[in-house]
Amino acid sequence: MISVLSHFLAFALSLQSAEGPAPAPEAEAGSEALRVVELFTSQGCPMCPGANALLASLGEDPDGGVLAIAYGVDYWDIYGWEDTFAMETFTARQQAYVDAGEAHRVYTPHFVINGAPEKIRYSEGRVRTAVGAAPGLPSLVDAGLSEGEIVIRLDGPVRETPATVWLVTYFPGVETRLIEDGPNAGQEMVHYNMARDIQALGEWTGDALTLTAAAPEGGLAAAILVQDGPGGRLLGAARVE
Repeated sequence: MISVLSHFLAFALSLQSAEGPAPAPEAEAGSEALRVVELFTSQGCPMCPGANALLASLGEDPDGGVLAIAYGVDYWDIYGWEDTFAMETFTARQQAYVDAGEAHRVYTPHFVINGAPEKIRYSEGRVRTAVGAAPGLPSLVDAGLSEGEIVIRLDGPVRETPATVWLVTYFPGVETRLIEDGPNAGQEMVHYNMARDIQALGEWTGDALTLTAAAPEGGLAAAILVQDGPGGRLLGAARVE
């Protein structure tokens, strides 16, 4: 696994676009001002191997402050290969972004940065520039493990409309799958931070709130995303590993 990871990250970092590096991110002093990069991807999508590599490059950058999460979507399955990570709930999450934003339909690879529903046409340069220009999210979420539970504490201004608190569980780092059919048949496709589940834990209307959830098992990690309505912008985020 170490050799696969090293080879993959070397490949990912070699994909630097001729469009130039992204601007340096801004960070809040004394806090991890995360930027959340979500990728909707598929094992049947010809452009997705490169997008997966780009996500890994962004997520592994020690100075980037990026929480990277990939979701497998199921609508490519009709082309001869059933995605091993795809879930209807992930496709529904992407559809919520489409409904709230500029895209007319779901597509892959689809990068969403800080929950913004703007359509970003896929190229490494465009994605890196958008990530570099995105601000770190406000530090309104604190999450950690305690006696087999994730304890999530939120605090911030009172809201007129409730925000949704999401728990995303994912496998941290790189894993590979042999694609046996479809457009990517024969490829050892590399994935990064692939989501295994997403669930709404509750709503937050501001002020102090504490929520709990079962800690992930089987080597999985968790991310907490606080979102301003379906397909809306993210208000805050935290990771639990």
